[in-house]
Amino acid sequence: MDRRKTVRLRYRLIRRAAAIGGLFLALGAGLPAQGPKASYYYNPQTELSWGRCAIYLEGGSRQRIPFLPVIGAGFERAPLGTQNYSHDIAVDGPLVLIGNGISDGTEEDSYKGRRLDWSLGDIDVSGKIVFFGYDFQGGREKTVGARFPLAARIARAAAKKASAVILFSSTQEYPFLSVGFKDRSEIPDIPVITISRNSALDLLNSAGLDGPGLFKDWEESGTPPPSQELITRLALSIKGNFEKAETENFRFQFLPGSLPRGQMNELARINEKSVAFLLGLFGPDRGLKWSKLFTVYFRDFDSKVFYTHHWGSGLASGEGTFLVQKSPAPNYPLAVHENAHILIGRNWGDSSSFLAEGLGRYAEALAGDKDMNHRETIEFVKRGELFPLSEMLNFAIGQPGLKTDVGYPAAGSFVGFFNERYGLNTLKECYVLENRSPEQKSKEDTWQKAVGKTIHDLENEWLTWLAETHKPEAPIIRAYLQKKA
Repeated sequence: MDRRKTVRLRYRLIRRAAAIGGLFLALGAGLPAQGPKASYYYNPQTELSWGRCAIYLEGGSRQRIPFLPVIGAGFERAPLGTQNYSHDIAVDGPLVLIGNGISDGTEEDSYKGRRLDWSLGDIDVSGKIVFFGYDFQGGREKTVGARFPLAARIARAAAKKASAVILFSSTQEYPFLSVGFKDRSEIPDIPVITISRNSALDLLNSAGLDGPGLFKDWEESGTPPPSQELITRLALSIKGNFEKAETENFRFQFLPGSLPRGQMNELARINEKSVAFLLGLFGPDRGLKWSKLFTVYFRDFDSKVFYTHHWGSGLASGEGTFLVQKSPAPNYPLAVHENAHILIGRNWGDSSSFLAEGLGRYAEALAGDKDMNHRETIEFVKRGELFPLSEMLNFAIGQPGLKTDVGYPAAGSFVGFFNERYGLNTLKECYVLENRSPEQKSKEDTWQKAVGKTIHDLENEWLTWLAETHKPEAPIIRAYLQKKA
C-alpha cells in the first residue's frame, strides 16, 4: 500500500469538536501526506488561481504576500469569511498592527495605540484590516493566552467592524490554523488568514518599522509591539462562493471552474448511488437513517488542503465530506468509503479507528475491488509486516507510517471476515463497545462479551479464513500462523 495513502479522519460529532471553542493546530501540518505541505503555500513564487494577497502603497508599489486561510472547524469546515463556501472574499483597506489582538479595557488593550496623525488613544479599526501575532511570548500562553483564546480575539475584531484579520507567529514560520467556536451563532463573518514570519516582517518594513528589532524586543520582554495604524494597505481576494448542485440526499459545492458541470452531475449521481448501496449493505440494521449531507469536491489536493487544511483524497466529518476528484471518471468507491463513515457515524456513533476505518474500507472494497483488502493484507503477511490484531485495534489509522499502511487493508479485511462469520448485529455491538475507555474494556473485554472469544482466537480465525479463501497464498498464511503460535 502506498505510504502516501489517503489520510482520513474518523467521524467526529460536531459538538465534540466545537466544544473546544479555541485554537486547533492541524496534526498533519508537518507530516508527509497527499497534498502540498504548508510551506508550499507560503513560498512567494506560488501562484493561486483562487486567491491572492498583496500589500501596497498609494505611490504605486505593490508586494505579493503568500498566505493560507484560517479554517473554521466544528460546525463548518471552511475558510472563515466564506460563509461555508457561499461568499467570495474581497477586502481592501489600511493595516492596523494590534499586538496580540487582546481587548480588555486595560492599558494592555491592543486597540489602544498610535494613530496615523501620531496621536495616542483608542484606534478605530472599522473598515480596516487588523494585523496581530496570535501566539504569546515569555511564558504567557498559559496565563494571558488562556484568558484570550484566538476564537475570542477574532470575534472581537469582527465586533469592532474590522474588515479582515491577518495573523502571524513570531516563532512559527508557517502557521496552519483552524479555529473552533462553541456555537454556530458565534462564528464571525470576517476573513481571517495567516502569513509567514517573513511576510510579517515585510508588512512592518513596508510601513517603515524595524521588524527584526520589534520581534527581538518581543521575544526578550514577552510584550508585543505597540499597536499603531500603518501607512500600508492590503488587498485580499479568495474565491469562496462555490458552485452548487443539490439532490435528494446531498448538497454539493465545488470550486468555480474546477469541474465541468457534467462531471459534477455525474459525481452527484454516484453519491446518490452510494447511499442506496450502503443502506442495502447494512440493511440488517433497519434503524439506519440518512439525512442530507453537505459535500464539497475539489479538482486536486492543492485546493483541498488550502480550503480544508486536510491532506488526502477524502475526509468525512461532522461538517460534511470533502473529496478530491482528479480523474475524469468519478471515484465511486471513494464516495462509498466516505459516505459509509457518515452513515455509520450518525447512526452508531464513534468507535476505534480500526473498526471505523475497517467499515469504510470494507464498503469501499465491495463497491469496487472486493478482494483488495484481503490481497493487500496478504502482501504484508508475505513481508513479515502484519502487526498482531491486538495491537492494530489501538492504531490511530491516518498517521503516516507503516501502522497506517497496514492498518487500512487489515481493518477492512478483518471487518469483512467478521461480518461474514458473525453478522452485522454482532459487528455493531463490537463497534459500540470499542468506543469505551481502556479501563472499561480491560474490565469487560469487547470480544469476550460479544462472541465469547479472545481477540487472539479471532485473529487465528480471520487468518485461517484468509488461507481458505485464498488457496494460492494458503501455505504462506499457515506458515505465519504456525510461527505466531
